[in-house]
Amino acid sequence: MSVISRYDLISSWLLDEACAFTQVLCAFSKVLIGVFVSCLFGVATAVAELPQSPIYLWPEKPLVSPDRETFKDQRLYYVDNPSMKAFWPDAAVANGSAVVIFAGGGYVRLAIDKEGYELAHWMSLRGVTAFVVKYRMQEYGFPAPLLDGQRAVRLVRKNAKEWGLDPNKIGVVGFSAGGHLAASLATRWDFTVDQADPMRSVSARPDFAVLGYPVITLEGESAHAGSRKALLGENPNPELVHENSLQNQVKADVPPVFMFHGVADQAVPVANSLMFFNEVIKYNKQSELHLYQSSIHGVGMVQGQGSISTWTQALEPWMKQNGWIK
Repeated sequence: MSVISRYDLISSWLLDEACAFTQVLCAFSKVLIGVFVSCLFGVATAVAELPQSPIYLWPEKPLVSPDRETFKDQRLYYVDNPSMKAFWPDAAVANGSAVVIFAGGGYVRLAIDKEGYELAHWMSLRGVTAFVVKYRMQEYGFPAPLLDGQRAVRLVRKNAKEWGLDPNKIGVVGFSAGGHLAASLATRWDFTVDQADPMRSVSARPDFAVLGYPVITLEGESAHAGSRKALLGENPNPELVHENSLQNQVKADVPPVFMFHGVADQAVPVANSLMFFNEVIKYNKQSELHLYQSSIHGVGMVQGQGSISTWTQALEPWMKQNGWIK
């Protein structure tokens, strides 16, 4: 064999070994980075190992059958088996914060895409784990939606350690009637029906609340009559109407609240947000209210609808200022 041939063989062997070593080094580096990120953010579970299927809110009860859930015209109808879908952020950005999201729809339907899944994706890109809830509505009436909301928050808090979350950084987000549900959790988180609830000992109080053009009052000229009928029935007891008019429920333990509303909202008058915020700021000075020159109701994450479509640009710095986004 010539000297040149031996040289070529040696060079080829060295090149192969160098490539193999480089691949091992890269793989090892990725492992080290993953371990570092997990330690830094407290995320001990790989995303692939976290629940990917719907998480049923009442696992101790048999599922309702037949399940009437229907998706039509970008809206979800007839929730018989309340559940939540998790949107897990990448481990490299996960910060331990979480939000439980309630889409609106007058307690009749859920605008679950633009007011649920799209916002969940936005949150996950910023390191916040999001849970989009399918809650019971007019087919069950009050207090079913509130009980589903409480259970959703409790499930997230109970599993916080296992899911790499901070149990003290769990917020709620709600739009329109979903805003009524989220605001109910912010003010009536300790509402109790079943003393034997196995998760009653886990707090359902959210650590913050984000309310988009929320239904707040069910009484007076600013009430949303459709939500009142769907939640409480055709001729509800006036006392029940008063209890579910949430400006009457704000107490000293109300969490920080971020609100936004169009001043000319054609479905839910802006007075709903004004009366609620006026009560909130008596007790919580970490709260913000943003009013926009808009008559649109139900904007959700839809872009190009004027200044109201920029509401997330106000939300993000508020969440950063309070430590829920890094």
